[in-house]
Amino acid sequence: MNRRTLTLSLLALGASASLGLPGCGFALRQQPTMAFKSIQLVGFEANSPFAAELARALEDAGATVVDSTAAAATLGAAGGASGVQALQSHVVLESLSDKREQTVASSTTFGQVREMSLRTRFQFRLTHADGTVVIPATELLLSNDLSFNEKDALAKMDESAALHRAMQTDLVEQVMRRLAVLRPEQLAPR
Repeated sequence: MNRRTLTLSLLALGASASLGLPGCGFALRQQPTMAFKSIQLVGFEANSPFAAELARALEDAGATVVDSTAAAATLGAAGGASGVQALQSHVVLESLSDKREQTVASSTTFGQVREMSLRTRFQFRLTHADGTVVIPATELLLSNDLSFNEKDALAKMDESAALHRAMQTDLVEQVMRRLAVLRPEQLAPR
């Protein structure tokens, strides 16, 4: 078999395999669609990297991040909805706790640290604009162990910071998944 025939055979095989993918339910991951139009983030520290990353993810998913409930009503009015309708599609995500912890997991008999345990903890609750709880207080906790060597202390500090950033991104994705499962009827006034 010559090279041209082999190449054409491989292309035909690849094309036939890709035609079967939509039938099996395969689809690329899409941004979730949110049941709410606007969201307010409260309780975060000023210049919180977690809040900034969460706000970017929410904006990418099509939700508008606002500073206050009044801003959500104004935004809805600009979009042609009444203030009441705008507030029905507005939620408030309240940060109850956002902590990064680092503890010694193991040490030698001489007291030298050999392993550190890194934890990133986020506790939040989601409410309507009127204060009705949609998602009760929920705590998300991620933990990761990191080997430690005194000779490489500076490099291990950088590695620790990188692990905390990775855990933060994972927590943002977990919060987004929890928000994506909300249905419009859960946000309807009671």
